[in-house]
Amino acid sequence: MKNSLLTIYRVFSKHITIVAIASIAFSACDDDTQPADPYQYYPLTIGHYLVYEVNQEVYSTGQAAPVVTKWQEKDEVDRIVSDSAGIVTYVIARSTRNSPTDYWQKVKEFAVHKYPDKLLTNVDNQPFLSLTFPINSRTTWNGNSYNNLDKQESYYEPGFSSVKIGDQSFDNVLTVVERKDTSIINRYVTIKQYGPGVGLISDDQTNFEFCQNDECIGSGKVESGSHKSRKIIEFGNR
Repeated sequence: MKNSLLTIYRVFSKHITIVAIASIAFSACDDDTQPADPYQYYPLTIGHYLVYEVNQEVYSTGQAAPVVTKWQEKDEVDRIVSDSAGIVTYVIARSTRNSPTDYWQKVKEFAVHKYPDKLLTNVDNQPFLSLTFPINSRTTWNGNSYNNLDKQESYYEPGFSSVKIGDQSFDNVLTVVERKDTSIINRYVTIKQYGPGVGLISDDQTNFEFCQNDECIGSGKVESGSHKSRKIIEFGNR
């Protein structure tokens, strides 16, 4: 009887050990590990700047090819303002130039409101819910919940990735799908990527209306719309 109980105990212990190891392995593969400081994906220190290469293609009905334009943009944290409620607002100055040899021309300012659980970006008097915390791929939110535009479901892609843009490599990149509406007649997709200690490193926006005539519906031929991409080429602190 004693030997039988000892055998049962050993078998039971073996199964418990296997389950424990599997649980540890599963936890190690958990893609929802919250960064120690989620705000590292949107640095807001005064003087922090990001420079982007911007490419835009505009499609119009009746035109065989899109109109392509290229330029550079720079976003720089200019100043900080606090209200009576303690909400901190960071004012970002945006400048543009047509080529690296041109002077920067300031074109606008926009605001980023920092809350304990979210970041709101206010561009052209339209507030957008850019990021929510904690970071979790099971979380979804309406990016237009603070404005009057149609609902726009946003979410984090699972895990953190390594991304190479030009000659620069970024680890632990956070990917946000701000919009993903696709059908046989249109495609509206916006995907942004954020690097820790850097901020927004890429922004890809597609707004296509496809051909809907009997002879071309379903072909994916773009009738009208635009595709715009912003990719980081430089960042730092002034």
